[in-house]
Amino acid sequence: MNQSVKKTFQILEYIASNGNFVRLNDVARALDLKKNTVHGFLDTLKQLGYLEQDDISPRYKISPKIEGLYVPSFSVNELKQELRPLLEKISNLTKESSYLAVQMGSYYRHELKCEPNRAVKITLNMGKDYEMTTTAIGKCFLAYSEHLQGSLSKEYKKDDFTLIEKEVATIRNTGYALDIEAYDPDLNCVAIPIFHKNRPIAVLCVSGPSFRFKESQFLESLHIMDLVLREHGKYENRICFD
Repeated sequence: MNQSVKKTFQILEYIASNGNFVRLNDVARALDLKKNTVHGFLDTLKQLGYLEQDDISPRYKISPKIEGLYVPSFSVNELKQELRPLLEKISNLTKESSYLAVQMGSYYRHELKCEPNRAVKITLNMGKDYEMTTTAIGKCFLAYSEHLQGSLSKEYKKDDFTLIEKEVATIRNTGYALDIEAYDPDLNCVAIPIFHKNRPIAVLCVSGPSFRFKESQFLESLHIMDLVLREHGKYENRICFD
């Protein structure tokens, strides 16, 4: 067992379970550690943003950043089972294909799709890993992940990454992303991240052939996805229609 990792979590657990305003001496005494050892751990956690120091006393508390380590209490299978009726309704109302995608590290994957009863329709690969920068779905995930943005900043030239940053900022402001013949010249797509307990957990997407699914249908599809999610009640979106 790695002792440094063990001590880190012991310190966080102690702070969380003892009022969230503790002194260095309290931690050292409770965990039987030397003060300079505890100070090193506390200082590192503070620099990483997981701890804050009280303004009026030498006490430490856990910062809201720790919430970023929260794991959703449901599985992908449960999410698919719950959202399948929503996708079916979205496809019935838009008369286009709808998809549910989940993040897989630095990639994403389509986990669920519903297709309209039309002669010409879009079919995207299920179970395939897609890059984040190539589609509207990926850019929705990218918009809410500082870690992904940081990784990409090292892979792209400065000017290219500046364009990605601008697009990400637009997605956060509008609550949706568009792909107009960017990934595929025969495909248009509008995608929205969905949130649970203020965290993005998946992306919903409506896509269709570019000759038929045009800008006038994008806004209609956004309204439909917003309506269906509101009726369901559990999940939220951040679409701005202004």
